[in-house]
Amino acid sequence: MTEWLTLLLGLWIGAGLGWAISVARTRARVGIILREQEARTAAAEARVDEMRQQLASAKHDFDILRENLRQAETAGTAAETRVVEIEKNLTEQKALLEDAKTRLSDTFKSLAADALAGNNAGFLILAEEKFKALKDEASVDLESRRKAIETMIQPLGETLVAYQQETKALEDKRLREYSTVGEQLRAVAMGQTTLQNETAKLVNALRSPQVRGRWGEIALRKTAELAGMSPHCDFVEQESVTTGEGRIRPDMVVKLPAGREVVVDSKVPLGGFLEALEAKTDEDREAALLKHAAQVNQHVTKLASKEYWDQFAAAPEFVVLFIPNDSFLAAAAEKDPVLVESALSKKVVIATPATFIALLRAIAYGWRQELLTENAQRISILGQELADRMATLAEHLVRVGGAIGKAVDSYNAAVASFESRVFPTARKFQVLGAGGKKEIQELQPIDQKPRALNTFDIDDSIDSMTQ
Repeated sequence: MTEWLTLLLGLWIGAGLGWAISVARTRARVGIILREQEARTAAAEARVDEMRQQLASAKHDFDILRENLRQAETAGTAAETRVVEIEKNLTEQKALLEDAKTRLSDTFKSLAADALAGNNAGFLILAEEKFKALKDEASVDLESRRKAIETMIQPLGETLVAYQQETKALEDKRLREYSTVGEQLRAVAMGQTTLQNETAKLVNALRSPQVRGRWGEIALRKTAELAGMSPHCDFVEQESVTTGEGRIRPDMVVKLPAGREVVVDSKVPLGGFLEALEAKTDEDREAALLKHAAQVNQHVTKLASKEYWDQFAAAPEFVVLFIPNDSFLAAAAEKDPVLVESALSKKVVIATPATFIALLRAIAYGWRQELLTENAQRISILGQELADRMATLAEHLVRVGGAIGKAVDSYNAAVASFESRVFPTARKFQVLGAGGKKEIQELQPIDQKPRALNTFDIDDSIDSMTQ
């Protein structure tokens, strides 16, 4: 039994060393649990950033359209300026025409005054025709200029109307997209608020010692079941004993072969760990993790003071401290590298789900070996019983064989007597005519004897079965 316990302790120490090595490899992942809440918030912020990018894209498109509209307005302004210039030129030409008309009228008046003495009627007719021709020419030129201006302005007006329509459509689209983005941002904000509320509820619940204790007990039971251990057969929960200081009750007592037991107590040191998660600065997070390591050390010292190995006579001189999350122990071990060794010196073995499963499976393997040993013992006992019964049967068979041999000898002696004495006399009766109707059959002696039982072969077979 001592060798078995030594093997178990060796397996456990090996598992602890393996765990210590795994801690060094997983230190890079320690910050993962510290950033769980930050990761969720980052996911929500990523969604908000995506919405902001969509909003920025829509704003960029709107700015492009606004620039196009500004260019169109600039082109319209230039066209209006051109129209004003054309109208100004037309006004100037009208002024020139009026001036020419005035000068022509003055010329006519002068000519009329000079030629008044001459052919007044002919001159007036000529002047009137000349004036009419000039007036018609000016009217035709003015109409052609007006049509040219309208022809030049019309495309600009149509383009301006098209830009106004497109700008209105883009403005409507922008308003719709802004409305959609606003709804999505509100949904993200509501989801983030809900996540924060649920996280706050979980954190507040885990701050309660009763909730943490219940969580540790459930995790301990699930870990035992995952390792293939059966309740009421391989382990017992909440078994209590009475000591001089009162009643103590470990969370689990794992049964070992040969009536031995391993005491397990579950603890959830979560105060400092939660403070580290909520810390805003690296200094606060460092202080919270140091506090967390101190809390784990405090649990180790308190558990060692209970001395379960003295209260449970069948328990080895150590007790298992179960911490239901590997990250809790990893965070504490990072700040206190000698935490595991210090606990071992106090006869406390710190276990997480991974290492505790390894310990339980080693115990389960011991149970299987114990069962094989018990079966081998039962087989040995059954073999001995079978050997005794076969020996008794052989004795009976020897006696039966001897009785059969004696019966054969008696039968052969009777046949010989019948053939030598009875049968000749009976034949004489038949010769004298006094014989019976049936013929006397000839008796044959039995030449075979029962085979002797070879007890040496039987003894060898029994010995091979019991070995």
